[in-house]
Amino acid sequence: MATTSTRLPKGTTTHEELLSAELAADPGFAAEWARLSVGRMVAARLVGYRHDHELSQRALAERFGVSQPRIVELESGEKNPQIETLVKVSAATGLEFAIDVAPLGQEPKLVGRAVKDMPAHAYAGASVLVASR
Repeated sequence: MATTSTRLPKGTTTHEELLSAELAADPGFAAEWARLSVGRMVAARLVGYRHDHELSQRALAERFGVSQPRIVELESGEKNPQIETLVKVSAATGLEFAIDVAPLGQEPKLVGRAVKDMPAHAYAGASVLVASR
């Protein structure tokens, strides 16, 4: 059985390197990236849930009682979901979400014990910790 090399070709830049460079170079992009951290996390969880349960976007939409384009929107991570949306997602999938908001410069502590390895994001003068399982 052949193995695949994980070594990148010389001169190749990783996603993390590109993202880090863009965040450092563009304060507007960095602010938008931080603002949409909840949306990206929810998107990743939904895509993972669909994959794990072998569901199409249409099938997940039926489960949620929404249109398939609404699932596309949620999975894009380009908008932060409303609390009501998180409740609907949780009820339909069993996914659990926790959002801990604290003043900027203060580490969120309410759900911090459960997600010690998750970084908090600075947004709108607050430190926001988003977690799911």
